[in-house]
Amino acid sequence: MRKNIFIYISSLIFAIFLWLYINLNLVYNISVSIPLDIKLSKAQALANELPNNIDVSVKGKGWDLLGLVFSKNLTLSLDLTNYKKDSRVNITQTINELLSLSSNVSILGVNPDFIEINFDNVTSKMVKVKNALNVVPKDRYFIIGTPKISPDSVKVSGAISIIGKIKYLPTEQINITNVNNGFTKTVKIIDTLNNIIKVEPKNVTVTYSIELSAEKNFDDINVLINNVPQDKEVLLVPPKLKLYLRGGVEQLAKINPDEVFAGIEFKQIENDSLGYVSPIITLPVDVTIIKYEPQKFQYIIKKKNIEK
Repeated sequence: MRKNIFIYISSLIFAIFLWLYINLNLVYNISVSIPLDIKLSKAQALANELPNNIDVSVKGKGWDLLGLVFSKNLTLSLDLTNYKKDSRVNITQTINELLSLSSNVSILGVNPDFIEINFDNVTSKMVKVKNALNVVPKDRYFIIGTPKISPDSVKVSGAISIIGKIKYLPTEQINITNVNNGFTKTVKIIDTLNNIIKVEPKNVTVTYSIELSAEKNFDDINVLINNVPQDKEVLLVPPKLKLYLRGGVEQLAKINPDEVFAGIEFKQIENDSLGYVSPIITLPVDVTIIKYEPQKFQYIIKKKNIEK
């Protein structure tokens, strides 16, 4: 019985190898998409966008094409360091040299077959990083404040005509859901202008503070009138408000009522034509104002008697 199983397995393995040998000796036409890697000197900058990949159609025996298909490090490296002016590079003519293909592999076609190279003066500047993470806290949890990005700016270098148009660079987009704790994550900076600009650093960290959500009310917050002229006095009706806040448990616990300010500028009252004004609320921590009551305040302006 064991002998029969051994013969069966040996026959199966031999059949598989025979099938592979026969099929891999056949000639195939395949297409591969090869990443384009551009090498520039420090004094060079590209002013036009280049393709991320070059599509190459090849013909050859299966054995010769295996390495091409399964190679993880296969790139088309284009060295432009010796180019002094705008040029048109013929990829079709240089593809064999650039890829170091076996002599048994034939190139049938290349797309694109030409690449336009335009140079410009080099410059650099710092630009802000825009957080593109989508973080969804667990039910009843809350993102505290604005996520912190470190560093919050990166250095971009490249052609003057390109760098001048860049306002910010985004991070990679990642969805993170059902979160109930703060965390720090290292993310990549996304360069949508591949092969044109240089970005330093290429990664940043994004820190989120997440706490259990809660609500807290503050009664009798005084509403202050700012910048009242010396010869005038303003009475608010009513003089106080009630404030309703939502935020993380720890954040709300840090709030001292004496650090909550509700203010109205005298200029608001001077320019008012409705007979009421609304205050601006300033808080010591970054939490959400649900509402305050009342929403509108009437006022009485009185002239002071100033003794001479």
